[in-house]
Amino acid sequence: MRTASVAALVLLISGCGSDVITGNQPVHEPYDGPLYVRITQPDHPDPLVSSGAAGKALECSGDLYSGSTGDNLGVIGGHGSAVDALESFVGDEAALVPGRGYRAEREEQGRVLFSYDVDGKTKVAIIVAGESSDAADEAAWSVETFAQCDPAEFPKAVTDELGIQVWVDRTGERVPTTVVQSARGPAHCDWDSATFLTFDGDTYVKDPQGVLPAKWFNITFDAETTLPHDASDTGYRLDRQELWLAPDRSAAYIVTQQDVERWRAATDFVGCA
Repeated sequence: MRTASVAALVLLISGCGSDVITGNQPVHEPYDGPLYVRITQPDHPDPLVSSGAAGKALECSGDLYSGSTGDNLGVIGGHGSAVDALESFVGDEAALVPGRGYRAEREEQGRVLFSYDVDGKTKVAIIVAGESSDAADEAAWSVETFAQCDPAEFPKAVTDELGIQVWVDRTGERVPTTVVQSARGPAHCDWDSATFLTFDGDTYVKDPQGVLPAKWFNITFDAETTLPHDASDTGYRLDRQELWLAPDRSAAYIVTQQDVERWRAATDFVGCA
């Protein structure tokens, strides 16, 4: 829920010199809904259900992408200020949210709503709550709920920094990552030489160094091949790369003006601890 009135927000939050915070300019249409909604199903697949009040604060062009409670995400609490809790959350590589550019949109009864906006619309909402601490005369702050729109709604510079490769359609519009996306493999598993592409529920992998278990695939990666005559053009593009598929979805073909690569489809679980 939003209101059209301009509100001057005076938020007495320590740590506002943080690089994570973009400034103290008032939000043109501040969220005026609840900052707390009781969550009974934190593992619900619908992020609007699992993210409580944070999901209600978003202004997505498409569907909500993800959201949860801090407890469900394993977020560590006990920070000295709301901004400290925010910094800890966005600095976690597992969060996959912008690392800077947030504003304290609203403060109410021990909760602060931090928003990340694109063209005046909230794309990430993080609600931080503070509780009295018996150990010291300070508040112990932690992320209570979090929600975000699809990363395709972030600026390209942000998704590039996060390592998310957002594809575009034939008109040049960014395509939701729930449809198609690609990214480097996780470095902590020594898979960063591989690239993973997901399309319509299937996973395709470029693995030039063979770092992934061969049992996950029925075919090999081929860096120099010929595009089959029956391959279909998905219409999706990444820079100068085109995404084509084999008729049986057993392989994806990444086509440029110079080369054709065959990326193999995963036939087993692809993941690491």
